[in-house]
Order: sequence, then structure tokens, then C-alpha cells
Amino acid sequence: MKTIDAVALNNLEKETYTLIHVLPKEHYKNLHIKGALNICVYEVSFFDKIKALNLNADTQVVVYGESDNEMDAKMAASKLHDLNFANVYVLKGGLSACKNIMPLEGDSLESDNDQLLHLDNKTYVIVKNSTLTWTGENANSKHSGEISLIEGSMEVKDSFLRGEFVIDMNSIKTLDLSSEEGADILNAHLRSDDFFLTKMFSTAKYSFNHSKSLPLPYQTSVNYIIDGELSLRGIRKEQRINMLVSKVKETLVLNARVELDRTQWGIIYGSTRFFKYLGMHKIFDIIWIDIRLELR
Repeated sequence: MKTIDAVALNNLEKETYTLIHVLPKEHYKNLHIKGALNICVYEVSFFDKIKALNLNADTQVVVYGESDNEMDAKMAASKLHDLNFANVYVLKGGLSACKNIMPLEGDSLESDNDQLLHLDNKTYVIVKNSTLTWTGENANSKHSGEISLIEGSMEVKDSFLRGEFVIDMNSIKTLDLSSEEGADILNAHLRSDDFFLTKMFSTAKYSFNHSKSLPLPYQTSVNYIIDGELSLRGIRKEQRINMLVSKVKETLVLNARVELDRTQWGIIYGSTRFFKYLGMHKIFDIIWIDIRLELR
């Protein structure tokens, strides 16, 4: 893959090449090299928009993204090669390498980096009607459902997180069975002393004061390690959560899949670690909790 640096590009006659900013229009609007076209490589219309330029196959095309740390410009160059363009160059260092070398224009004249998570100091509260999704399994089948949160909040201070979430255990229900298929029976069983004993322990609580942001908190993968405590059925146990925290305008979105060994909280029904001769009554010890919570 051929490359060109900002100094060499700046010395070329502008009429001799086509320059393409391959990031989304919001990034282009914020900051771009003067004279660059904007065709986002993430869009499925990338090929069609390139074809619409009616360029000759031997046209010199220069593509760039934010920096060399990402794959956007290289991906664009590869797509251009697929369209049989012979003179495709990736701008070394991308937009970041052009400051003080090439003329830039845009609304802020500063690069807007949304690759990494940046959190403002603030206390966030969960939106109304927030729920968690649970999945329980045995060797023959599985069931899944939801459970509601009563309240929850999280404080952000200097990138450290602390928070508390209260769960309504009486709200637990299955979503993959109808009443005719036994949903009411299963829901009642989940609330019984075999499982969550909700007549005595109507709520559960997860609270945490310790969190660790990963060195590079990318917004599309796990970026926080949360060490907290889950209080369930009157038993308090430490529970770590590998969390993906993302931000959409003023809303925080918490995403995680948590593996709970229910037996740590005294829920031993159907576990072969505690009973023999269970036959068809075996139930896996692990319960999966899928978290997707919005906080504002």
C-alpha cells in the first residue's frame, strides 16, 4: 500500500490528485483538509459515491483518516483498489500529521476524538422502567426473562465510578413461555424458597465504590472493571463486572454480560454440587445477567 506524507502532498498541484476524507460527515464538518471531499468508508454507499465522481482509473487518489492508529484510510484504499484504481495513496499520519503543514478548515479547527471514552464529572440516574435480562439453563433447554430496577444511580468523578442499583425481585418473570406453556408456574417457582425467596427478600442490591478504567477505554469494547458487592437473598458477595460504558450525547449506556454462580447466594436448587439423583431436575449453577442500562 502506497503512502504519502503531508509535506509531499502539500507540494503537489491540487489539480493533480483527488483528496478524500474517509470519516463520517460530523468529523469532516468539525475539521478537514481544505479542498478534501467527504466520502465515509463506514457507509455501504462508499462504492457508489466513489463511482459517482467519474474518476479515471489512473487518477491519483489520496485518502486519510484521523491518524495511523486506525484502519479507516487503509480500508478505503483497499476498497479503491477493488474498484481498479491504480494510484491510491494513504496520507501518513492522517489529519493529525497535517497541522501547521496543510490548510485545515472546519467548525472547531480541533480534532474531535470519539474513539476513546471521555466522561464528565456528574451523577447519572437510570431512566424509568429499566430492566435486566436473565437466562437460566439446563442440559435440555433454557429460559430467559426480565427483572425490573427500582432505582439506580452512578457518580462519575475524575474517571472513577461509584454507584448503587436496587432490583425488584418480585418483578422477575419469564418472557419465552406463555401462560398456557407454564409461565405462571415458572414465575412462581422463581419467587419461591427454591430460588429467590422474594416474600422475605423483595429486593437485591448491587453497589460499588471501586472501578478501574482500562488504559485505552475504547467506546466499542469493555472499558471499565467494576468491583462491587451483590446483596441477594440476604447474602452479600463480591461481584466483578467487566463493563462497556458508552456515551450518546447526555446519556450513559452501561453494557455487560455477567456470569453469576447462584449457589454463592444460597440458591442451590437443582445443583449436582449439593444433590444426587436429580434426574430431569438438574439446573446449571450459572445464571447469565445481560445489562443494558441508560442513565441521564
